[in-house]
Amino acid sequence: MYSRFRGNNNSSEILSRRARRSRRMNYASSVRMYNSSIFKPRASERDIKLLPPPDPTKTKELPIREAPEEKEPEKVEVEKKELETKLHVTGVDLHIAENAKEHHTDMYECAQEAEGRTAELVLRRGQEFKMTITFDRPYDIKKNDIRLMFNLGDEYKANKRLNQSFKVDETGATKYKPKKWGATVTGQEGNTLTLSVFVPASTPIGEWEFAVKTVVDVKDGKDLFWQYNHTADYINIIFNPWCKEDWVYMDDDIWRTETVLNDNGTQYYGTYRKVGVRSWAYNQFKYGILDAALHLVRKAFGFKATPAMASPVLVSRMIAGIVNAPDNGGVLVGNWSGDYSGGKKPTSWQGSETILLEYMKTGKPVRYGQCWVFSAVTTAVCRAIGLPCRSVTNYASAHNTDLERLSIDVIKKNVDGDVEEKTDDSVWNFHVWNEVYMRRPDLNTDDMKYDGWHAVDATPQERSEGVYTCGPSPVAAIKEGHLRVGYDTSFIYAEVNADKVEWKNSKVLKKLVESKRIRNAVGKKLSTHQPTGKSYVAPSFGSFLFGTENLEREDVTDTYKYEEGSDKEKAIHRAAEKLFRLMNGLEEESDDEHEEEECSSLAIEIDEMEDILVGSAFTFKLKVKNTCKKERTALVRLKVLYKTYFDSVTGIAALKKFDETKLKPGASQEFTITVDEHQANQRPQDDFNFELKAVAICKEDEDDIATEEMDFRMRRPDLELSGPATCGLFDTIKVDVSFTNPLKLALTNCVVNFAGGFDGVGTTKDIMKLSNIGSGMSWNTTLSLRPQVQPRGQPCRALSIGFDSKELGDITGKYSIELKESN
Repeated sequence: MYSRFRGNNNSSEILSRRARRSRRMNYASSVRMYNSSIFKPRASERDIKLLPPPDPTKTKELPIREAPEEKEPEKVEVEKKELETKLHVTGVDLHIAENAKEHHTDMYECAQEAEGRTAELVLRRGQEFKMTITFDRPYDIKKNDIRLMFNLGDEYKANKRLNQSFKVDETGATKYKPKKWGATVTGQEGNTLTLSVFVPASTPIGEWEFAVKTVVDVKDGKDLFWQYNHTADYINIIFNPWCKEDWVYMDDDIWRTETVLNDNGTQYYGTYRKVGVRSWAYNQFKYGILDAALHLVRKAFGFKATPAMASPVLVSRMIAGIVNAPDNGGVLVGNWSGDYSGGKKPTSWQGSETILLEYMKTGKPVRYGQCWVFSAVTTAVCRAIGLPCRSVTNYASAHNTDLERLSIDVIKKNVDGDVEEKTDDSVWNFHVWNEVYMRRPDLNTDDMKYDGWHAVDATPQERSEGVYTCGPSPVAAIKEGHLRVGYDTSFIYAEVNADKVEWKNSKVLKKLVESKRIRNAVGKKLSTHQPTGKSYVAPSFGSFLFGTENLEREDVTDTYKYEEGSDKEKAIHRAAEKLFRLMNGLEEESDDEHEEEECSSLAIEIDEMEDILVGSAFTFKLKVKNTCKKERTALVRLKVLYKTYFDSVTGIAALKKFDETKLKPGASQEFTITVDEHQANQRPQDDFNFELKAVAICKEDEDDIATEEMDFRMRRPDLELSGPATCGLFDTIKVDVSFTNPLKLALTNCVVNFAGGFDGVGTTKDIMKLSNIGSGMSWNTTLSLRPQVQPRGQPCRALSIGFDSKELGDITGKYSIELKESN
């Protein structure tokens, strides 16, 4: 497809804008005189030619051509007296506050002047911006001409997409062409000239330098230019979802507000039976986050400016690869081992800002993250650069590892009255990825449009074209089973649509045959935050099964697949299975390869569980039923496993074998298994996730086996927060926080941390270590907080807070306050 450009990944590459500027030259603006119509320094980089995205099933590197080496123009020696008579630029006003408001970027903290730093201009491409140039004398439109020069990055590259030089129209009547830069004079007063400059919607995102060239005279038949290099500021250019010409344009203002401007949100987790919600502070407008996001884009492209930086398709794919660490020393190290020494537990993070700023400060990957953390950092990075983005949780998320079938395959075998399982696939309780919004004129046909949401995934699960990245895949293509469209569509399709197939050895056929196919086992309740445009204020837990779901949740399942069991869904899945095999060089399976043996004469039905708080015992109840017309003898085995949310078994919590149970035709018998308090609290590092596995073997035919399973997650208590409902922007408020230990043992190594739109005052810090909390004891404190000034325009400030200990972690709380309008 395209080559992944490699560059220097040393920590020395991670520098602030200010440091990078001073490394190149001092802050003083420079003026030079050249005898040339267009000044071009020596090209020192490669010119990367971007081709239209090819067939996503084939790997193909883009051609790379060397840019021709160009000579610096001849410098003209000018006498000092003559020099003083020429018009030249003395300064440029970028009207940062006015432009920021027009470009919807006034919420960025870097766009505001503060003590010790100047404001930065953040522009969205596809719009005009205002610039005023000051000269040492009045500008004479009849005698003088002016050109503007823009260049992406620190060094010049001979590529029209990466640098622009154009004459300013002085008539004031210019109509801009959508794909071309332009500028026109809008006003003149004294020694100043005010311009309107247009940046096309196809402009690569990044930090652009600019210069002003003025024709001051003609000597020996050649124009003499003054060049003013504006070295004190970069112009940050990002995507523009308000611009119809930009591929990321959104006409839905409600969703645009949510997925671009909302600096808070949610991460849904747990199981589709027991849903957990944690509030999250993305803080994409905080100082340093845009710098980090643009740095990551540069690093992902090998620290070489390229026209590919104009493409939301390629930029989002690169972001998904650079947010994880394995290939390029990206932001986060993934860790699912349970041992988090040398870093932080993934459940202890409350926001993206801390992670990104730590990465920028140290130049090293931050330890540690899991899927929702990778997703939350991706959301912050994408929103910072103007790419509409949201986190999406898939419950019962399949991870298919083979290239033969779009299914989760489990081989089951009867061994001494118990059932052994073998599989290379897995089904996670939940998995979190992202969706980014864009048009796809490169993929659209007369019959099918792939515009809209696209799935990308920064969690390092499987390699794509040799690196850990995934997507973007049009959600419309996933729903229709168009596996060849987009990147990694077959992998994401399996995550939401795979069948779960159980296999066993057939004594008759002498081979593996299907014993059971569950068509609705994966891809349940796909969830994202409703477009409230505000921080999350609903409960931390809910249930889809018992009608207690008040979780500000937008269900997007029907955007990924048709109704389970419908004729449309079945037809698409059959076609996708066939296409998947053909894409991987395999022939279509014959019908006899899907031959299923007769169903078991026994059936198992497990009762749903109510919420059980950690520290308590719990009991599973189920029924085994004889579904055939003859009496059967059932050998029932129940096992409760300690299990992680990512489908890794870590031990046995309880095991129970029952005596032979005779069942008449149609009769059923109830069975139970209890996990006591001690057993329930043995493995807090698994986050109190369990799985019941029930087996019923027919004594009359030992190959006649019924199996059923259920995931279960114990509920944790919340941190309780209370404080005022409103406050002024510069007020200091008191927020009470309390928590009661529900376990029958003391909690040790206790830590509280918070993130969001507040600064701690006095002894209140964003990370606080606590003394041990005894069994059944309560802890409480009062936080002194002051709302952060940025982002301006946001009516609320939110706080996400977490509690962690050795024995019990992932305890969360949230608080939100409305800001009173200043007089």
